[in-house]
Amino acid sequence: MSGNPERGRLIARGKALTALFFTATLFAADPSAADGPRTIELPLQTRDPNTDTVVVTPTRIDPSKTGIVVVDMWNYHWCKTATERVAAMVPRMERCLTEARQMGMKVFLCPTDAVDQYAGTPQREAVFAVPIRPIPALRKIECPSPPQGGGCACGREKCPGNYGWDAMHPGLSIHADDLMPNSLETLYWICKDAGIENLIFMGVHTQVCLLGKSVGLRNMKSAGFNCILARDLTDAHPDYDPARGLTPDGLTAATVAHFEKYLCPTINMYEEMKRLGRRQDEALADPVRLAPWGTPMRPHLFEEPITVLLSAPWQPNATIHYTTDGKEPTIGSTRYGGPFVIDKTTRLRAQAFETGRPVCTETVGYFAKLGPTPPTPDVHIGDLKPIRSVGPGHSPSDDSHRFSPNVNPPQKDRTNEGKELRLRGKTHERGMGVRAPNQMIFEVKPEYERFVALAGVDERILDVSNGTNLAMYPSVAFRVFIDGKLASESPVMRIAVEPWRFDVRIPEGAKIISLCATDAGDGNKQDLANWANAGFTLRKKAD
Repeated sequence: MSGNPERGRLIARGKALTALFFTATLFAADPSAADGPRTIELPLQTRDPNTDTVVVTPTRIDPSKTGIVVVDMWNYHWCKTATERVAAMVPRMERCLTEARQMGMKVFLCPTDAVDQYAGTPQREAVFAVPIRPIPALRKIECPSPPQGGGCACGREKCPGNYGWDAMHPGLSIHADDLMPNSLETLYWICKDAGIENLIFMGVHTQVCLLGKSVGLRNMKSAGFNCILARDLTDAHPDYDPARGLTPDGLTAATVAHFEKYLCPTINMYEEMKRLGRRQDEALADPVRLAPWGTPMRPHLFEEPITVLLSAPWQPNATIHYTTDGKEPTIGSTRYGGPFVIDKTTRLRAQAFETGRPVCTETVGYFAKLGPTPPTPDVHIGDLKPIRSVGPGHSPSDDSHRFSPNVNPPQKDRTNEGKELRLRGKTHERGMGVRAPNQMIFEVKPEYERFVALAGVDERILDVSNGTNLAMYPSVAFRVFIDGKLASESPVMRIAVEPWRFDVRIPEGAKIISLCATDAGDGNKQDLANWANAGFTLRKKAD
């Protein structure tokens, strides 16, 4: 996923307006301008802690005294399934926020870790003008620990942790009178000065960030605000273990139930907007959800067969249909009856239907099976002189090449930055480090039988702050051409995943082999690529 495209536009807008204007206008919604009733009734749902019985209490609230706190809806997460589950909520959330603003509710966008990426925007700068005073002592909230997940919903693969996010999800709009606080004190006094009494929380992850961040639900409830959780616009810190029946949707439902017992009431925000006549746009809002959730740009790599789960949690009467041959799913496609096994590289397409009509947007999943670990080469490419070796830079008409600043030619047995080659936490002594896009062409000798290599994105950026703001960017697709024809290719490789395993037969009579590391079509920011243990095995000599 990319950074938020709104940011540049917001900065430009901020330069054209004075700080005084925003300080004067951003702190409270004007009820007279709100397109809605003075009060609305919400069915607040709680549960009896002892019997688990659901209790619905109709409660009237004043939209002008209500704020919405959106927590950590980032553009990236170390877990690709978590990233896609965040993205799955965005269309529904965007519509709810649009309607809430029109009703006079104040929207607080709180991407916490990434909030200072919005420095220079009015929405962030305005919060620093808030007079901060001591706040009353927080009351103690008695609550058992909520259900916990492991932080990754990809099953056995287990995504390694990193901190790549640098913005909110780009599908969430930032409006002129939204605010971006990042501390309990600031959010407290903004709300108090604006007369806000009720806070509706949405975002992720429910039992971790949404609950525990400084602007999270626990602190604001302790500070005396009436807190409500939008149960359809949150997702729990994930886990997935089909052998134990542990699923992301199940963990989220259990976490929401825990909140309803011990912390706060909940509402289905989207359905309430529809009930109040606020939700006129009937375009589909939710995708079918997968676990694990590999995509073409962040594939799920696997060795052993994997169990795949499909769900449509907010369309309980829908039936899900899917294909594994690349064709568009229809009501006549295979009907999903429960988790199923994938044992080969698969492009999955899924759609949910009710009474013959789609009720979810289509989801595409991509799962790539790793081959066996290739043998160690007899001849390493680092010991050979390439016929051609080019990378990011300019190529004059004489076919010479000059590399871009801070880009080196391919480096023998080192990364392109001159460091040890490292893939998925393992250091390799032999190989070549390049910067995508890169091409190295070698002469093929008659004795070469196979080209072998482990190929992946170098992970040295994880050594500094675990990849803060950068780990989301590296993406490289490796390709091998023999005499101009594609012989083998990897899926898109990302940071710290298992390296792709090349073991390519070289036809007799072949002349050249071209090893390419491409930028995967999304630019080459941080695209340091490693060909580890790369080279040729030799044909066995006849006795």
